[in-house]
Amino acid sequence: YKRQSYCFAQRETEIKIFFITENKMDIIQMAHDIGKAIKECDEMKAYETAQAAYLADEALQTKVTEYNVQQKAFADESAKTAPNDFLLGAIRSRLEALAGEITTAPSYVAFAEAQDKVSAILAEVNETIMAEVTGENHHHDCSHDCSCCSGCH
Repeated sequence: YKRQSYCFAQRETEIKIFFITENKMDIIQMAHDIGKAIKECDEMKAYETAQAAYLADEALQTKVTEYNVQQKAFADESAKTAPNDFLLGAIRSRLEALAGEITTAPSYVAFAEAQDKVSAILAEVNETIMAEVTGENHHHDCSHDCSCCSGCH
C-alpha cells in the first residue's frame, strides 16, 4: 500500500512538473508573440528609422564622440589628487556646449522622441502584465476617457 501511494505521489509530481513546464513554455511563447507584435508596430518602425538617421548623421556622431572623450577627460582630471580647476572649467564648458548642440540636432530630437514612444509602449505592456499578475490596477491616473490612451482592457 505504501509503495502504491508513493508511486501515485511520484506520478502526481510528474504531472505537475509537466503542467508547470508546459505552462511556462506557453508563457515564454506569449512573450515572444508580444515581442514580435511590438517589433511590427508603427512606433517601433519609426524608432528604427529615427535610429538609423541618428547614426548616419556624421556631424552629430563626431560631436557625440567628442562629448564622450571630453567626459572621460573630465573624469580623469577630477580623479587626480590635485585637479586643475582651470582645465576642469574648460572641459565643463565644452561639455555643456556639446550637450546643447547634440540635444537640439534634428536627428537626435527625432530619435529621442521615437525612443520615448517605444519606452512608453514597453512600460504599458509591463504595467498591464504586472496588473494581471498582482490583481492590482496601476492606472491610478485614469481619466476614464480611453480616447487619450490605449485603454485598460
